[in-house]
Amino acid sequence: MPHVVYALFDDPEAGDRVRAELSRGGKDGPGLDVRPHERHLDANQLPEGATTFGRNMVVTTAIACVFFTVTGLVVGAYDLVLGVGPFMGVVIGLITGLVIGVFTAMQAGTRVAKPPLLALAPRLPQGAVLLTIEIDTRREAERIVEQLDERGAATTGIC
Repeated sequence: MPHVVYALFDDPEAGDRVRAELSRGGKDGPGLDVRPHERHLDANQLPEGATTFGRNMVVTTAIACVFFTVTGLVVGAYDLVLGVGPFMGVVIGLITGLVIGVFTAMQAGTRVAKPPLLALAPRLPQGAVLLTIEIDTRREAERIVEQLDERGAATTGIC
């Protein structure tokens, strides 16, 4: 599972310089995908690991599956729809719940930044720049956090 490293720079020029250094590929740099966030924090621009989207998707889908499965069981058990027995009602309810749960989660704005990033969001309109970097391993993420600290980041972390 990828890890997301974040760093807040109070000086936008320093943040841009660090972004350019880390984004540079080849011999001159690591060639990382560094995403700058200025003025406001838009969860749609964050890497998925920096949001609660996955968790929210699972919760929404589970709730919809339970609701529609129970509804299907009731419809089948009380013969409310001709030819639909309890088993068929449960199957149809489960499938309906799965589809509706996934689509609801995708449409309902469930992509919310994780708490450490939300705590930094009020500083963006004041001129600070937030950098997010998706890293494959925890060890490499910790190494990048150390580099960002050395380069003058006001706040760093991994989410």
